[in-house]
Amino acid sequence: MHNRVLVARLAATMTVVCVLLHAGCAYGSPAAILADTTSDSPQGKALWVETPEATLPPAGVPTDFNRHLGRLPQPPSGVHLPAPKDRPVIVEEEGHADFTHQDNGPKKGTIRSAIAPGYQYTAPTLQGVVSALDPNKQSPLNTNQALAFSSKASSYQPNAKLIDMSAIKVPLPTNKWWQNLVIEQGIDPIHPYPYVVKCLANASTVGFPKFQASATAMTSNMVSDWQIGDSTGALTQRLVTTYDALGVQVVWSGSSGNTKMAARFYKGLPFVTYEMTSIAPVLTTIHAILKVEQLALTVNSYGANSGANATKLASQMADHPSLTQVTLNDGSQWLLVTKPTIQWKQTGNSQLTPASGSAPFTGILQMAHLGDNPSSNTNVLQAYVGTYPTEGSVTYAKIANKQGSGRSADIVYFYKTNTDGGGDTSMVYSPSSVSTSMQLLTFVLPHHVDLLPSSSILSPGLSGYRSAKGPLTAVAGNIITYSQPLDGTQSFEGQHTMPASDKASIQKQLLIDVAASTNVTAPDPYFFGKGIAKIARLYQIAQEVGDSVSAATLKDKLVAYMKPWLVTCSNSDPLVYDTTWGGVVSTAGLADPSADFGQGRYNDHHFHYGYHLYAGAVLAKYDVNAFAPLREPLSQLLRDYANPSYADSQFPYMRHFDPYDGHSWAAGLFTFADGRNQESTGEAINAYYSAYLYALALGLQETADFYEIILNMEATSGRRYWHPTLAQAKAQYIAPFTHNAVGILWASKADFATFFGANPEFIYGIQMIPFTPATRLLLAADWVKEAWCPDGSSCAGGMKPAAESAGSNGWAQFLYTALSVVDRTTALANVAKCTPDDGNTLTNALHWIATSGQQPVG
Repeated sequence: MHNRVLVARLAATMTVVCVLLHAGCAYGSPAAILADTTSDSPQGKALWVETPEATLPPAGVPTDFNRHLGRLPQPPSGVHLPAPKDRPVIVEEEGHADFTHQDNGPKKGTIRSAIAPGYQYTAPTLQGVVSALDPNKQSPLNTNQALAFSSKASSYQPNAKLIDMSAIKVPLPTNKWWQNLVIEQGIDPIHPYPYVVKCLANASTVGFPKFQASATAMTSNMVSDWQIGDSTGALTQRLVTTYDALGVQVVWSGSSGNTKMAARFYKGLPFVTYEMTSIAPVLTTIHAILKVEQLALTVNSYGANSGANATKLASQMADHPSLTQVTLNDGSQWLLVTKPTIQWKQTGNSQLTPASGSAPFTGILQMAHLGDNPSSNTNVLQAYVGTYPTEGSVTYAKIANKQGSGRSADIVYFYKTNTDGGGDTSMVYSPSSVSTSMQLLTFVLPHHVDLLPSSSILSPGLSGYRSAKGPLTAVAGNIITYSQPLDGTQSFEGQHTMPASDKASIQKQLLIDVAASTNVTAPDPYFFGKGIAKIARLYQIAQEVGDSVSAATLKDKLVAYMKPWLVTCSNSDPLVYDTTWGGVVSTAGLADPSADFGQGRYNDHHFHYGYHLYAGAVLAKYDVNAFAPLREPLSQLLRDYANPSYADSQFPYMRHFDPYDGHSWAAGLFTFADGRNQESTGEAINAYYSAYLYALALGLQETADFYEIILNMEATSGRRYWHPTLAQAKAQYIAPFTHNAVGILWASKADFATFFGANPEFIYGIQMIPFTPATRLLLAADWVKEAWCPDGSSCAGGMKPAAESAGSNGWAQFLYTALSVVDRTTALANVAKCTPDDGNTLTNALHWIATSGQQPVG
């Protein structure tokens, strides 16, 4: 059971086979009011728009929004766009009825509209969001000491034909959601929900995935519905030129130097936008085109307080992008948006070109699928056409203890757009002077909806859009703020005080495990990390139960095992610093991509090094002198997978974590058509829990706060997408794929399986390990009760039959330990019968039940 089978499961749509994936187991504001009717005219459909009199202005925006390694130019270098929409300057005075006062920053669960220069008033008292930890400053984890590990270059070099190395420097990203763009040949798709996109050398493709399911997997097709290019063949090269916290920019160019096309890809946008310079655009579809219809936009009323406002809006609408609706023979309908206007002409069955011929076009092209209700969705989309993000950032605000809702931290997504003058955060606008066409329309995921008030959701909204995580919900505004609860975050100890009745049995078992379960011989970073983390758990428990003799023995063993890996680097597979990409990898992994679970290609670093950091955190808490020689190498391992600073020149910012999805991605520098994936939410939780404890032990409170926020975001997404209730599973996945657990979640599919087998005990267990106080964040009592099926039903695929099938091995012990959240008696009766996994002990299982499980009565 301890020999991993290093073979990745192949998706039906996968174009590349990659082995060595997961090392995670070694076991045996109100929007426009849109009229609900349309009328036909000789020019096409007339879309009626009413804009409410009041649209809430931003009360405060993050002043430190710049969270990226390279600024996204606006517009990109060499791409020349038409001037922005005309916006008459309105001079306001404080006594004016439309004057807007600033408040003290974003409130819980707010969505704010774009900051629109032209309707501006300088706000000298603007107060922004304060970050829990300023990412633009050097992290206190970086003490400017020399690298603890020897340096070597990787033989796997970045492809200079895919990435602009003059603009994007080492340390390079290795686990971004868009990573497929810059590895291998760069032709595998990326998944900017709700679309699937490919970036070829001479064109881009856009598809609208269709999802289908079986009992074991929910998958999506990889159809490229449209190809966007230049009819003269002038585009010959494409490069990733920069990226930020939420997205990436791709620029296509040709030998002439004048012809360019650029796109910024972000998740959650209803429009895919291309900026074109001297392009002869041609749109080709794999389907037959049935109908091409120009839409005419008609202003009904501005809804403001004077006729002048209606006149003003009518003037703006004259500068509105042109809209074309295209119907394809697969039953889909698409909205094409251009500015300046393009009258599209159908050529043959499947091609659109400008009616004016191949004259160069400079402007924007936007494409949007019209979902499952084209008429209604068109009415919504047309109010927001022409606006798109030019930069995205995320701010993790300082932790607050809010009355009535407990501890939480605001998470702020801030998008600069092409209509806000570059996102000048010192400006506010008069709500009666701004149309929705200056606002950004976006989608949010189910876990966002859980944390946003219902008033934030766009109504009427958009229907028929989804991702692998479930339906997408439309919101309007370039600032999205939600409050992330920090419920139940644990320190080193468990959730509860250890019952006196449990202490004696734990002390007795501790002596047995110290003698029998503390040898670590694994040669690779993952298994070695599990081994030392197991010792560290026993060390922590020995401190809690007052066994100083065992604590001393465990401390000495911990130091003896860790020094050859981290101080003398004399172990058989030493860690080295990869100068090519910027990270710490194993020697074997650097030489062979199949070694150490893809370690040398940055697969699963957060899983691997999280174990090392846990051991270091416990040691630092109880013996700072013993910890001292290990501090610098451990800090560098933490910076490798969870570096909190953009100013760090050696490691990329937060290598694995995706703030939009709220969780980490694994897979590293391996390409998959299904996009990034993550298997073990338990080990991802452990990675950030260990980072949090490590910062606490070092007295770095702001750094600890930051990691606590990341930890809770990871746990929130873990519960929602990997540990759903049946009601959630039915709402976000597709029948018959409706389980209480997901084994592997990809950008475009979900598997009820793992990379090492499809046994249900594997699927449940991999989402829990290792058991630490932080595991409680994943194991909600209602979920455990439902997944276990205590009512005696058959519950095929549930935890109870899985535990029974596993018998008495380590997997069964994990599941019975989890059961203790709702059934302490059954859990205790069974964990002692099981042989622990090599990263666990019976002492740890008993301690977890006592301090994190259901408490004894009386």
